[in-house]
Amino acid sequence: MAKLSIREAISADAHAIAEIHVAAWRAAYRGLMPDEYLAALSIEQRYDRWSKALSRPGPAKLAVVQFGEGIAGFCSFGPTRDEAPSDIAEIYSLNVHPERWRQGAGRLLCEHAFREAAAREHTAMTLWVLKGNDGARRFYERLGYAHDGTEKIDTQTIGSPLYDVRYRKAIA
Repeated sequence: MAKLSIREAISADAHAIAEIHVAAWRAAYRGLMPDEYLAALSIEQRYDRWSKALSRPGPAKLAVVQFGEGIAGFCSFGPTRDEAPSDIAEIYSLNVHPERWRQGAGRLLCEHAFREAAAREHTAMTLWVLKGNDGARRFYERLGYAHDGTEKIDTQTIGSPLYDVRYRKAIA
């Protein structure tokens, strides 16, 4: 098996990130989001989104996990977007290509984001996950994250309600 390594994403990665984003959502959210929404996901639209994100400076970071010559997944993270103290960091997005699930890429990306948050003197890392996404919830729990009791209804992402729960892990 090829060795996994982490690096900061560059603009040339935008298309691969878009492909991973679409493939991961279609696999991970089957049965949790409407089939029509998942089928309509566009690599081109995601490419535009990630190209723009990679071209503008800001506090958010985007890391990719390299798998041989290709990219297996990505993680975006930075200061929390929640109304919370400024010493909290957040994983905004974690996506691994379904062909690379359960090979260590997601764990490596989460550990990288956590180390980066610690280096920036954050006291905790949070993330939001769909309430019904049991596989993702178990994954984050194995990494030491726990549901902190906070929930929200997201009506922006797909235009119909998505029920999210927040997970948190303290940074020592």
